[in-house]
Amino acid sequence: MAFMSGIWAHRNETPCTALGKRGHACKQVAIGNEVPEELMKWPDVVIFGRAYPSQYDPVKIMNDYKKLGKRVLYDMDDDFWAVAKDNPSVLVSNAHKDQYEGMIEAADAVISPSPVLLKKFKKHFKKPCFLAPNGIDSDIYQERPHDNSDVVKIGYMGAASHWKDLQLIGGVISDLSKKYDFLFTLYGLVGEPLESAMYTYNKILAYNFQPEKAAYHRSALAFHKQLEGTRMWHVPFMPPELHPRTLQMCDLDIGLAPLEDTEFNRGKSNIKFYEYASVGTVTLASDVLPYSSEVKCLAKNTHKDWYNKIEKLIVDKEYREKTLKQQQEWVQKNRSIEAIGIDWELACQKPTKFGLKVLNQSK
Repeated sequence: MAFMSGIWAHRNETPCTALGKRGHACKQVAIGNEVPEELMKWPDVVIFGRAYPSQYDPVKIMNDYKKLGKRVLYDMDDDFWAVAKDNPSVLVSNAHKDQYEGMIEAADAVISPSPVLLKKFKKHFKKPCFLAPNGIDSDIYQERPHDNSDVVKIGYMGAASHWKDLQLIGGVISDLSKKYDFLFTLYGLVGEPLESAMYTYNKILAYNFQPEKAAYHRSALAFHKQLEGTRMWHVPFMPPELHPRTLQMCDLDIGLAPLEDTEFNRGKSNIKFYEYASVGTVTLASDVLPYSSEVKCLAKNTHKDWYNKIEKLIVDKEYREKTLKQQQEWVQKNRSIEAIGIDWELACQKPTKFGLKVLNQSK
């Protein structure tokens, strides 16, 4: 069910919209053991992404497309070789290693939203590489309500892989809440009420169920414990098509993006930053890659610096609004679907001895 994943939204749906605005026809296809003949003949370019169920052979399908003269690309948006043990995707990444390395080898070129990952591809696979950034469709990401409440709203949104990153700020939020009146919002991480998830994780650890996920469960519980006594609201994970509206209605004044400095994290994109800015939420991020390459409001991964930087955003509304305006202008200029469409189009062009062949835009 790809449509339940944010990866689908950012690496399938949004690029299709961006390319469509540039006159190209796109189709999204869930592969099986065979691809219908009409879908073999129709495209000029075929993009494969991430990994597929083990009963399918995507490398064979890629080679079948290449025999027909189609340009075949492989898209990877995470560093599958460096997934942390507390990431719920670690088992999938390990199990599919042969498959995704085979797809990289088979592809005509590799695309990624991460310059760090592209360097790794070039070094180890000697493949042509193209930066294909994530972007924001302003038709679905709209400005938050900006209610007139005197209570500042600070929040974090993210998927289930970020519990350990959140431990960078859990104690900071707890300490700040003793001095300032604000609402801390957690959006995502689990699809059920947070207390229910924490109860379940405690039981799983107590009975030694799912030992392969023990690190993940301990990270979640450690962060939750840090927030004891903090005024907090949790919004469960939403499907990607409901996500922009949900983020908008969270109405966050300050959006946090803590991130450990690890090999895996350096290969991520700045999608949190783009989404926060697009709904009118200022971003404060860890001073590590990838954030340090694009975000100008950063905190070193120490309790003191996170505390001081969040405090400044709480007490200085003028600074908060000025920083937000700068961030919104950058995202609109560089990561709108109009901006990223050009990069995706360049990646899709068929090379010739004279350069790049323009795609047929009449299909």
